[in-house]
Amino acid sequence: MDTSILEGLGLSKGEIKVYLFLLELGSTKVGNIIEKSELASSAVHNSINSLVDKGLASYIKKGKIKYYQAAPPSQIVDFIETKKKNVLSILPQLELKQKLAIEKQEAEIFLDIKGIVTMLNLLIEDSKKGDKYMFFATYLDQNNEEIQKFFTKYDVKRKEKGLNVRGISPPSIRIYFKERKVLNMKYTSFPIPADISLCNNKVALISWGKKPMGILIKSKEINAMFKNYFEKVWKIC
Repeated sequence: MDTSILEGLGLSKGEIKVYLFLLELGSTKVGNIIEKSELASSAVHNSINSLVDKGLASYIKKGKIKYYQAAPPSQIVDFIETKKKNVLSILPQLELKQKLAIEKQEAEIFLDIKGIVTMLNLLIEDSKKGDKYMFFATYLDQNNEEIQKFFTKYDVKRKEKGLNVRGISPPSIRIYFKERKVLNMKYTSFPIPADISLCNNKVALISWGKKPMGILIKSKEINAMFKNYFEKVWKIC
């Protein structure tokens, strides 16, 4: 008989040998198994206890003596089903670990205006026609001229890529978007996040100030969180 099939189910050679003896002997004492199997006493005890734990053997007590017997071979199918259920119970956790390994969250910091320009170009680097680009814009009180020149060129680049660009800003800076016809803009006095751009699974955060800084985050989960908020604000604008 090919016992490798049983080994494939996770049974040790000792467990298989003891189980087969139990099938042949019927209800029996441990001593009989030790005698016939020629296995060490400790090996038999370990194997039989393991078989009981797995539901493949059981025992009854007659006085102080335990008599063991094998579970019906059909019980092996139930044993397989139990193992399958156990694996399925942790499958979501295993898949999540794999997903996180594939989609590692990454963040990079960019300094000064030139660094932010580089970051925004990286934001759309792997985008393709029809991809959505969303942004929140706020008032720029420093380096405004240089920043607006960049965004005029950035509009051309986004148009060439065929991106679907939507933005939300306060009415106070509507003038900066008046001539930029490629943008689909809405304006609101409702509090919005300051200077955030979203594209694919990336999020670009910008802090304009004496020392401009940008943070580019690659995270599907964080991107989805901001997208969801953007869509909610867009509906009420």
